[in-house]
Amino acid sequence: MSLRARLNLLIIILFVFVLAAGSIYAINSARKAVKEEVQSVARLTSNLVEISIATIQSSDDPDLHDNLLNELTNLEAIRHQQVIVNFNSNIGSDLPLQPALPIDSDAPDWFISLIKPLPMDFKRVITNTEALGTEIIIRADPSDEITEAWHEARNFLLLLFLFTASANLLIYFILGRDLAPVETILSGLEGIERGDYKLRLPEFTTMEFSRISARFNHMAKVLLNSEEENKYLTQRSLEIQEKERRYLAQELHDELGQSLSAIKAVATSIEQTEGANARAVVESANIIKTISEDMYGVARGLIRRLRPTALDELGLVPALQQLADDWNSSHGETFCHLDIKGDWSRITDEAKINIYRIIQESLTNVSKHAAAKNVYISLGNESQNESGLMLGINDDGAGFDMNKTRKGLGLLGIQERVGIMGGDFKLETQVNEGVAITIILPLQSTGPANVRQ
Repeated sequence: MSLRARLNLLIIILFVFVLAAGSIYAINSARKAVKEEVQSVARLTSNLVEISIATIQSSDDPDLHDNLLNELTNLEAIRHQQVIVNFNSNIGSDLPLQPALPIDSDAPDWFISLIKPLPMDFKRVITNTEALGTEIIIRADPSDEITEAWHEARNFLLLLFLFTASANLLIYFILGRDLAPVETILSGLEGIERGDYKLRLPEFTTMEFSRISARFNHMAKVLLNSEEENKYLTQRSLEIQEKERRYLAQELHDELGQSLSAIKAVATSIEQTEGANARAVVESANIIKTISEDMYGVARGLIRRLRPTALDELGLVPALQQLADDWNSSHGETFCHLDIKGDWSRITDEAKINIYRIIQESLTNVSKHAAAKNVYISLGNESQNESGLMLGINDDGAGFDMNKTRKGLGLLGIQERVGIMGGDFKLETQVNEGVAITIILPLQSTGPANVRQ
């Protein structure tokens, strides 16, 4: 069921309750009004009859007595009541009950049965000296009052029904108009799901949908930028991969190939030397030793280029200390300050190499672009979350304008590594105010161990 249908159904149910409550209120009000009106008129008539009876009994004029009785006899039925006069009734005798007055009203039977009051009879007796009397019975007749109550209740219920129907129709069309952007938003989400990040939603008139449209367009823009950055990273990664392969092939060909050829030539020379003495053999052995040391140096350099051996042999903290020492020894114009708090010996190998590469790449960026005098690297627990790691890298160099300068491959690579580890990356910089990188990673610390350099 659609949102529009559900909302309309809820509103219809609400209006049905309102209509039912209004009907109950109208019927109760009509019942109360009929009862009070009939009782009021009946009491008034009874009081007038009491006055007439008192006048007859206190007067000695027989003509007055006869005239009043004749007038009461002529009153067969008046509004809201009926007057019955029984002459020469025996006082104290039990007269048969009169049948209930039929209700003559154009109201429907169900309405009459709901609001009609109980039968009301008032009996008065006039006595004379002959111990014979006249009995006067006043019976309430609610027919006219029920008719009036039905007309009022019918008009009220009809108005309430028309209002309910009109309100439901109006709300149905308003909801249809205001919820129309939902289909557009769903189409936009389907486009994003297909990878169409250039898709944009229009600005809607409804404030809530307009805010959704703005956030959707911002999301699509971010996804488009991320896609472009990923394509750029992929392209540059392939270029760097080919560059590294070319470098390794060249090093292996030039250094190791040349050294192996020299070793082979020296060995052949020793083999072909006739009457070789010990001195010649020693000299050849020294040449082989020197070439071997050079080969070992080249191999070690290639290995360190592929993966830092100190990270596997000594751990993260000593490897970072060695990285900082090597940096300071080769960059006299910039000094690296390293501050490590905590024991990071039990974190995963993946986390170790990522942290090492992030710091290594950051130092490379400082050397290429920052022109800084100092770079500060801090590694420790996040202050508000002891199970998290906070890595801070700050320099006092030139900085840059993030709105005008596109992130280079180094920063994108750092951000990519942080994302893979499920961390948060924050970059702050301004022209001539250095660069500050803050990274939060979800890691575990095993205990306190501080290193400051």
